[in-house]
Amino acid sequence: MRRYRNLVLTLVSLGLLAAFLGWAEGHLNRFLWRLLNFGAIYAIAAVGYNLINGVTGQFSLGPHGFMLLGAYLVSLLMLPLPQKKVVWLFQPLAWPFSEFTLPYSGFILALLAAGLLATVAGLVVGIPALRALRGDYLAIATFGFGEIIFVLACNLMSLTNGPMGIKGIPQYTNLWWSFGTLAVVTYAALRIKHSSYGRALRAIREDELVAESMGIDVFKHKLLAFLFSAFCAGVAGGLYATLVGTMSPDPFRFFMTFYLLIIIVLGGLGSITGSVVTGFIFAALFEGLRFLDSATVPGMRMVFFSVLLIVVMLFFRRGLFGEWEFSWDAVFQKLGRLRR
Repeated sequence: MRRYRNLVLTLVSLGLLAAFLGWAEGHLNRFLWRLLNFGAIYAIAAVGYNLINGVTGQFSLGPHGFMLLGAYLVSLLMLPLPQKKVVWLFQPLAWPFSEFTLPYSGFILALLAAGLLATVAGLVVGIPALRALRGDYLAIATFGFGEIIFVLACNLMSLTNGPMGIKGIPQYTNLWWSFGTLAVVTYAALRIKHSSYGRALRAIREDELVAESMGIDVFKHKLLAFLFSAFCAGVAGGLYATLVGTMSPDPFRFFMTFYLLIIIVLGGLGSITGSVVTGFIFAALFEGLRFLDSATVPGMRMVFFSVLLIVVMLFFRRGLFGEWEFSWDAVFQKLGRLRR
């Protein structure tokens, strides 16, 4: 009976969300429309980031590099051929991207390719780093990877057009794409967390030596969580590029990883649904506080978020949600407590 109730509530909620998205696509204010898309994109990257940082307890600082890879690959695959000739005016675009472009029907293939490219990059950096490093050393290694990708993006003119960037990218991302991808990623992350594999990840977070003595392949589990995080970041980067319509290395500096770190800490390390909620909260604050940069000293928004992160670490060390995950059973339990 309880399972039937939960299924009905889930289907009704999804139906209401679909109805809202259908209405919002044609009627919502453009600013709010972009805000919702940005919130979903941040949440997609944060869900994967929380699986490696929060659930597995491995301090990675490289998602901005994975997002940058995904964003550039989708841009190169979807940019129309005439626009490629305009953008790469001084130096020809490298083969094979100079010879073809994907139609809108191939957008999903471009996003999957972005995720796979980020996954391959995750293998390259993850195999040596996760096998030999942990803690602060792992953070430094993954941070270095992100910075290497950023420097390459600034200098590989035949692929990225360097600091001049790419303009005229078709703006294919909409609420259906961003929310649909978020739903798939969140569902996958929750299934992983609540499986035997997820329990092994939490055991690794608590004590790697004890987990290994229990027969858990620590390196394999950490690597798979890292690859899932990389895949999510690559897809999020692809959606970002086709939402903004322009591409340059600047949006994917280390600040992007800092944003994601704020999101997962605020939502709760280990809470997948918490990362989804705080992804939208962060997007609202980030855009709503834009006046701080123009009305006061440039960079004051980052000062605000830095202070927010310090406050969370001091007074809400488990974040807003701790490791709690949204479920209908949990909601009814909380309602029952309130009635008492």
